[in-house]
Amino acid sequence: MESTSFNLLDEPWIRVRTRDGDLAELSLSAVVAEAHTLRDLAGEIPTQDAAILRLLEAVLLGALRTEERTEDEALDTWNALWSRGRFDSALVAPYLEAVRARFDLLHPQTPFFQVAGLTTASGNRSGLTKLIAEVPDGHQFFTTRAGADLDSLSLAEAARWLVHCQAFDPSGIKSGAVGDERVKGGKGYPFGYPAWSGNLGLVIAQGSTLFETLLLNLPLTMSGPEDLPAWERQPNGPGADALHPAPQGPADLFTWPSRRLRLFTEGDRVVDVQVSNGDRLPPQNLHPFEPMCAWRYSKAQSKKGQHVLMPVMHDPSRRIWQGLGPLLHRHLDHKDGKQPAVLEWVATLCEAAILPEDYSVALRIIGAEYGPQNSTIADVVDDRLAASVVALTDPVLAQSALTAAELAKGGVVALANLAGNLDRASGGEGNAREATFELGYHRLDGLYRAWLSTLHDPERSLDYLEDWSSRARAVLRRAGDDLVSQAGQVALVGRTVTLQNRTVLLDAGLAQRWFHLALAKTFPSVPSLPSVDQETA
Repeated sequence: MESTSFNLLDEPWIRVRTRDGDLAELSLSAVVAEAHTLRDLAGEIPTQDAAILRLLEAVLLGALRTEERTEDEALDTWNALWSRGRFDSALVAPYLEAVRARFDLLHPQTPFFQVAGLTTASGNRSGLTKLIAEVPDGHQFFTTRAGADLDSLSLAEAARWLVHCQAFDPSGIKSGAVGDERVKGGKGYPFGYPAWSGNLGLVIAQGSTLFETLLLNLPLTMSGPEDLPAWERQPNGPGADALHPAPQGPADLFTWPSRRLRLFTEGDRVVDVQVSNGDRLPPQNLHPFEPMCAWRYSKAQSKKGQHVLMPVMHDPSRRIWQGLGPLLHRHLDHKDGKQPAVLEWVATLCEAAILPEDYSVALRIIGAEYGPQNSTIADVVDDRLAASVVALTDPVLAQSALTAAELAKGGVVALANLAGNLDRASGGEGNAREATFELGYHRLDGLYRAWLSTLHDPERSLDYLEDWSSRARAVLRRAGDDLVSQAGQVALVGRTVTLQNRTVLLDAGLAQRWFHLALAKTFPSVPSLPSVDQETA
């Protein structure tokens, strides 16, 4: 029997993890109502969780919409929500009821996140692999789907991937939609950008429950009366929306219609999809509206009197703490970029004594790395770092965290140089150096995360750094000594080499002495902390 309705407000489709660690599927309404009992979202891949989190944030922004708020009014509203400890059904339920029809996945005129009647001139469709996140070789990120499992999806699973597709779909040639004036020869040619969230190195502040996470990332000061999510705007047609060429706020961006989509069903299964181009959105200078990423200054794109900021993307090869600078710096000159607005908001909550300084928050980074021409998803970044609010928001402690990461970098370089010198001493060309960087950061990873969790008193910032310097130096020294012990007899004997215009007999012993000297220089017994301007840090 053909399904005629699947309303996301009522039907279970969002995967969640309870505070007890159990997995469940809940409706959108139930997720909001029970958010205080849930640990987190638990979708198929991290980017799916990010896309659904942003969808939920847009729902809350819609429910809380009012005339322009002052910062004090926003703080009062937020504090009232936080103090209640759960979302009030009287606040959210009437809003959802007012937009109920727009959340029906199968609505004949306004299907959720889709265009009714979307088709191609040839009648060809995109195939479900275009809905489910792909990697270049066509294999999915998860392994439970293969063969016949790709023939159809449940309505619940299709809904999750639909939200993900609107947020992270790669660029590349799309099915040319009938009625889209941009189509040439039946093809929708690439914009050059992925769907909106795919342009971002997303930064999420996580609390102990989904309720806390939703509130921590709720940018009330950035959203005004014109900031409408997709379901409050006129339904899209197949072509570009000329009446809405630019976003008006975070709710708008969280639900930006990057693609024109249509699901095809047989019975209660989704058997095919059409994915066509939606509304193009270049990433330049959207920092007033996008709260969940850091921004960098683009000298190449900037002109006199016109500065361009671009989203900071995550590097899959680096751990979160290796790239903390853009996340923790506040109130910097435009040429230094901009901190994620969600972290500015968390800092404001801390300064207003709404969040206690010892409140534990996790920074989670999520992002997609795309292949050539942004045409495929090559990798997904997902990492998190737990710390007290004060460690992330106090300028002195934040600088301590950044200084420790810089010291770690210097120590890893010393370890890599040791590996290169041991390789030369054995008759090689020093090629072992590059492979050792990962070893060094691996050895320091757990140590840094544990150390960061101890930061809570700005008056003890130098004590924290001294502790880090001592511990990190010891860990890397052991790692270096292990490399020396594994170097072999040839390295112990050594050979004559020319280094920096000097001819030396390079053996394992000399390489080790150089390494110890480099560690001592990198990690002084009494480290110094760069001066911090309280107004600009």
